[in-house]
Amino acid sequence: MYQRENHLSRHTNPFPEILDDTVYNRILKDPNYWISQDLEDKIIQIISQSLDISGILYHLGTESLITNAYDLLPLDDSRIDLTEMIERLPILINRLTRTVYLNVKAISNQKVIFIFKYLPDYQDKWYDAVFFQGMLNGLAVLFELKEFSIRMTKTKLFGIHVSHKELGEDILFGADSNEYEMEWLEDNLFLSRSRLTKDDLTNRHRVMVTSRMDSQLEEISIVDVKDVVGKSRELAIENRDLEAAVEVLKSFKQELEKKQLSMAKDLRLAKNIQKGLIPEIIPDWNGIQFWTAFAPMQEVSGDYYDYFPYNMDKLGVAVCDVSGHGVPAAFITALSKLLFSNFKKPKPSETFKLINRELLDLVKQQGYTTCVYVLIHDDYKVLYSVAGHPRPILFRAKTNKAEICEGDGTFLGMFPDAGDTFLDFQIQLEPGDKLFLYTDGLTEAESDKGLAFGEERLIQIIESCAEKSIQETVETILTIHKEYTMGTDPMDDITLLGLQLSPRLPEFNLIKTKGDDAYQKKEFKEAVGFYEQAHQILPRELDTQLSYGKALAYSRNFEKAISMLESYNKFKTNHFKSHSVLGYCYYQMEMFEKAEVEWKKAHSINDSNLSNLYNLAQLYRKLNEKKKMKDVIEKMKRIEESYLHILPLEKKWESLPDE
Repeated sequence: MYQRENHLSRHTNPFPEILDDTVYNRILKDPNYWISQDLEDKIIQIISQSLDISGILYHLGTESLITNAYDLLPLDDSRIDLTEMIERLPILINRLTRTVYLNVKAISNQKVIFIFKYLPDYQDKWYDAVFFQGMLNGLAVLFELKEFSIRMTKTKLFGIHVSHKELGEDILFGADSNEYEMEWLEDNLFLSRSRLTKDDLTNRHRVMVTSRMDSQLEEISIVDVKDVVGKSRELAIENRDLEAAVEVLKSFKQELEKKQLSMAKDLRLAKNIQKGLIPEIIPDWNGIQFWTAFAPMQEVSGDYYDYFPYNMDKLGVAVCDVSGHGVPAAFITALSKLLFSNFKKPKPSETFKLINRELLDLVKQQGYTTCVYVLIHDDYKVLYSVAGHPRPILFRAKTNKAEICEGDGTFLGMFPDAGDTFLDFQIQLEPGDKLFLYTDGLTEAESDKGLAFGEERLIQIIESCAEKSIQETVETILTIHKEYTMGTDPMDDITLLGLQLSPRLPEFNLIKTKGDDAYQKKEFKEAVGFYEQAHQILPRELDTQLSYGKALAYSRNFEKAISMLESYNKFKTNHFKSHSVLGYCYYQMEMFEKAEVEWKKAHSINDSNLSNLYNLAQLYRKLNEKKKMKDVIEKMKRIEESYLHILPLEKKWESLPDE
């Protein structure tokens, strides 16, 4: 095996350091040639460094038993069974080696313990343990046992470093002997010596007669030892090839698992990044309320939606569907956010033309996106353009009817001349009107009968929700959609974005104005009452949230103010005042670490505000953090050295104990 694996010539001695060519050739030619255990150990150690030979040694043990069993048979042609052969096995061990002797201990008629003991001057070897167990397997082969077990129970070795599945489990290491347990269920075969051969009477070599008692009839056959060994060797080669294939499959599996773990980690990272790109909620804007549903098919999505403020008078809203799924699609969604943020043109068609050109340059026609882009003006005029995307659905509150809006255009990022297909369309929103933007994953999803959800069904559901808010309408659509597709796997990402011009907008404006007037007069408790009413009408209107939070703080309702301002800051408006007032609330609640965080955020937004730095200095004084307080005072001096609060702060700083 070593010669074949290393492509060596049969006449080339691969072990010149430990044996000469004469000894090497004798080993190859004469199976009865004896070598010392020391030389055997050296040869096996060299071979085992480049080959896993445990399986080979096991099968050699099996062959050795089969080959030598003939000499254990009675000379008078009488037959013996497995039990008698086991009793004669110590004779064979004594013939094969001078370092080990074998004791056999019968536990029952069909259970035996084999005890191998080394002579005092010799040391146990791992390869002996494998070889001897292979010999015991030879007994099972010779007597054609179908149900049996052979396992090592004890060994003097402290852990066998070659893994072989045949050795057994729960082996006691460091014992005083090497022991094996053999157990079998059937024992109805007998062996005897024969002077005949199967094929040629003149060719006298080792042939045995087998006899089996079956239903009172004796079945007799002749077995050539060469045939048995040949078949055993074929099985050994097949088994070795199978084990090699299993090892290869194991390595592939391990490599695949590593790649899967790596991919899962990358996907989690991509998912978290995309989660930061796609807003969880869109704030109310100028009396328009939004509600979204987003169901990615995989960890990361090819669907994308976002909103883009245009100063105070316009708001852009986009819903996109990138070709494909997974990370490549998510990459284009990230590009889309960047491009929509950069190109805020007065007409959606102009924005599309610029984005189309940029995507062509960046993606090289390796991906594209469909999109509908809506530009809402402060007078509720809506301009929109469609790029190969499902057209918006408009619900009119006056008629309680929904209809698909007009519009057409080709994909973004695929065709250089696509700009000619992008057109602008206009609608005017009235109080109570709703507009729905969605991806085709919503309407093309199928029932368990293969029927698509469809636009007509979507329109019917929208019309049935005439009296419901935009949130209730979107959630109703999703509930019915989930029931319709129950029992099927999702075929695509699903995005649904609904917006509604509040029917209570006039009422909201009146109450909000009263709250603003009370706030200006520093009548904070009265302002809180008006803002609370306005907040109930438009709960995500950011200006109201901020004013409401400040009024709560100044009326010393710190706990509720914290809740309102934290909700406001989730929209990432980066408003200096929201963090400053929130820090003040935390300070009053003696949540000093959080107060420090918020005042630092406020400072990062507006680093020239002295009142915020003054608050930080007072906080560090409270915490006896002298060095931090000194740093803040120095910052205040750099901004305005004559600021009247600096001198009192310095005196307080001097009174602090050294850190």
